[in-house]
Amino acid sequence: MKNIYDEILQLSRGKKSGVLVTVVQKTGSGPADSGAKMIVCSDGTVIGTVGGGALERLAIRKAAGLLEHGENALETFNMDDHADGIPTGMICGGTATLYFESFAPQNHIYIFGAGHISQALVYHLNNLDYFVTVVDDRQKNMDAIDNADQKFIGDFATVLSDREVASNAWFIIATYEHEYDGLVLNRIFQSGWNPRYVGMVSSRHKQKILLDALVKEVPAADISKCYIPIGLDIGGGSPDEIALSIIAEIQRLRYDKKGGHLRE
Repeated sequence: MKNIYDEILQLSRGKKSGVLVTVVQKTGSGPADSGAKMIVCSDGTVIGTVGGGALERLAIRKAAGLLEHGENALETFNMDDHADGIPTGMICGGTATLYFESFAPQNHIYIFGAGHISQALVYHLNNLDYFVTVVDDRQKNMDAIDNADQKFIGDFATVLSDREVASNAWFIIATYEHEYDGLVLNRIFQSGWNPRYVGMVSSRHKQKILLDALVKEVPAADISKCYIPIGLDIGGGSPDEIALSIIAEIQRLRYDKKGGHLRE
C-alpha cells in the first residue's frame, strides 16, 4: 500500500499531478474524521480516504474537475437534509468541510527513445523536480525504464497525439534510428508544442542534415532552441556520463547560469 505522505511529498516536489483532499472540519457523526487525507491522481488513482461512501465519491468527482484547471477549493458536504452544504444523500448526520489543493508538475521533460542513455537519464532525474515522460515503440525497452512518471508506447509519428503536451517543456531525442530522430525533431515544431529546449544525441554531421531538413519542412521553427549534439562538454562516454552532461546543460539553461567553475 502506498504511503500517502510519500505521495504528498511527490506532489509538492512537482513530480506528480493530483489533488490533495483534506477534511478540515467535521460536525456530527459522519464518517469523515478531521485531518483525514486523500489524493486523487491525474490517472484516476485514489490514495487514502476521507470516509468512503457518497461523500468520497462526490469528493473524487470534485477533485477531478479541479485538477483539469489547477484550481483549489473549500467545500462543505452535508449528511443531514437540514444542514447547509452540498447534499450527499447520507443520513448519518452532520457535515464535513473538505479542502481541495491542486498540484501540477512545473518542469516537464519528454524523452523520445528508451535506450541506455534514456534509462540513465530517468535514473538521474528521479531525485530532481522534473516530471519525466518517456516515449518509445519497443515494449522490452520500456519495461527496463524505472521511475518515469509517464511511459507511452507507440509509433513516434503519432504517439502523444491524443495527449496534452506541456508547453515550455524540455525535449530529449535519443531514438534508435536517424529517421526517427528527424521525424520527432520536425514533429515537435510542427505540433505547436512550444518547446523550451530540444536536445538530440547526435554527431555534428547529423546535426547539419537534420537541421537543414527541419528548416525546409518547418520554416518557422526556432532552431535557437535546438541543442544538437546535446549536452555540456564535461567528458566521458558511458550512458551515465552522457546523461549527466545532458542534465547539466538543462540545469544551466533552466537557471540561466554560465556553467563555469564556482571558485572563479
